Amino acid sequence: MHTNLAQILKRSPLFRASDLTLFFERVHTHTLKPRLSAEEFAEIVASMGFESAAEFGKRIGVEPRTIESWSRFGMSRDVAQILLAFLDYRNRLIAAMEDFEKCTQIPLGGFFEDHRLP
Repeated sequence: MHTNLAQILKRSPLFRASDLTLFFERVHTHTLKPRLSAEEFAEIVASMGFESAAEFGKRIGVEPRTIESWSRFGMSRDVAQILLAFLDYRNRLIAAMEDFEKCTQIPLGGFFEDHRLP
């Protein structure tokens, strides 16, 4: 992973005027927009079937330090949107699996558990 400063310097010759709007939106998102609270993060993790945030982080490959930060301070709006999109996808997948199982009498839940899929 690149350090932020090195990445900015590398890309600065490629900046366009329109990039400033994106840059300031990013700063605004990380500093002023509402964050997903630590409590909401914990609820989402539990609703996905994980016993702890640490277990969630380990399963999806996120560094423990990042998970600790989310658990204490919540998530920025950008990251929260991704997490909520994954939660929505997971819920739609579960509904589709249940429909499939009703029609075919072939259980998919065990397959997903055996392969450690969400």
